[in-house]
Amino acid sequence: MKNLVLLGVLQLSLAGLGCGGDAGDSDTDGAGGDAGSGGSAASGGGLATSGGGMEGTGGGGLATGGGGMEGTGGGGLATGGGGTEGTGGGPDDTCAGEDACPFANGIEVACRLRFMYGVNYAWRDFYADFGGQTRWGQVGISGKRDQVLTDLRDMRAHGVDVVRWWLYPRLAGDIVTFDGQGDPSGLGATSRDDILAALELADQAEINVMFTVFSFDGFYKTSYEPPTDLQVTSLGPIVADPSRRARLIENVVRPSARTVASSPHKARMLAWDVINEPEWAMTGPSLHGGDPPFEGDASKMELVTHAQMEALARESAAVLREETGAPVSVGSAAIKWGQAWTHADVDFYQVHMYGWVNDWYPYDKPLSEYGLTDKPVVMGEFPIDPTADMDVSYDRFVSDLYSIGYAGALSWSFTGGPWSSSTRDALKAFAGQHPCETRY
Repeated sequence: MKNLVLLGVLQLSLAGLGCGGDAGDSDTDGAGGDAGSGGSAASGGGLATSGGGMEGTGGGGLATGGGGMEGTGGGGLATGGGGTEGTGGGPDDTCAGEDACPFANGIEVACRLRFMYGVNYAWRDFYADFGGQTRWGQVGISGKRDQVLTDLRDMRAHGVDVVRWWLYPRLAGDIVTFDGQGDPSGLGATSRDDILAALELADQAEINVMFTVFSFDGFYKTSYEPPTDLQVTSLGPIVADPSRRARLIENVVRPSARTVASSPHKARMLAWDVINEPEWAMTGPSLHGGDPPFEGDASKMELVTHAQMEALARESAAVLREETGAPVSVGSAAIKWGQAWTHADVDFYQVHMYGWVNDWYPYDKPLSEYGLTDKPVVMGEFPIDPTADMDVSYDRFVSDLYSIGYAGALSWSFTGGPWSSSTRDALKAFAGQHPCETRY
């Protein structure tokens, strides 16, 4: 793979190898797709489900302290997220000693360089986990603690370390409040309590979280299949307008990040994903790298341009990193748009892989062939049982990612039916083969 080893050596020499030990049993850990408006898993027609900027801005970037281990390669991203005291994060340059089991191409959080391994939880109740939906009689995480804790412990018992979990997939009902001009004015009634509860429960289950702030679902037209009895506001016109987008970030993104930073269990929030599969809500040419154009469905969505979506990603990333110090990504729908977020100020790239992608952009090609060698790359979604979709077993798929140089693998998903005895045993088996490298 072109430049992969050199990149790894450079990043390890910059970041250092950090401190050894397993963060999973203490309060030093860090950080959770849908293919349509109805909450079902990604399926035919190209809607899969979903994330990736620039080092060192606002306190995320590459650490400069410490010295790399002689003769070792690695492509890890050093960040002050997940376990640093206070807000505003920044890289932890106080790491001492050697990391017990650095994964060369992984993402470094709190002095540990690991293969980010886990599953998409996505949601327990679509539209309701963070904020609740009173008109449906649904409560947020803070009102269903026992059920969520049971889920998280089940994941942890089967090898999951990181859960990708969506905050605001669509601005519907009680999730976010709006002012008289239709602009976001704050978080919904229980959103803060639900974020705090999610982190507390993650700590109890000894599991970590990647919060996904938005999803392409949020760009559905207000009139397109609105959830029964719920007020729905499309993100499209908000993201397209710089002043309205600024209010979205200041009144929704920032308070969400500050809520995480205020939690005594903030170290469980490992990373951020600004938006799940934004490409489905975009139209027009790609700005970077010769990627194919975006062809979102204008009959269903309020589409935005690449420049407008990139601005949402970049501006959100700056705020998320400023408030928490945790690394940020964008959950890209497919590696065919692999260059789309290379200028979006993300700390690592995230791509998704399903059969329709693999037919043309095989998952097992070196990352250098996709031009993604400057930052770690996490496979943020793929079928938890890829046999039918891609004619490859779970173990073979994830083992290939591990060998190729991906920084992590988060399968789809815990909810929606795929979580069975065979699939969860496969997750557990791979974690058992790599018990240290897959655990922050």
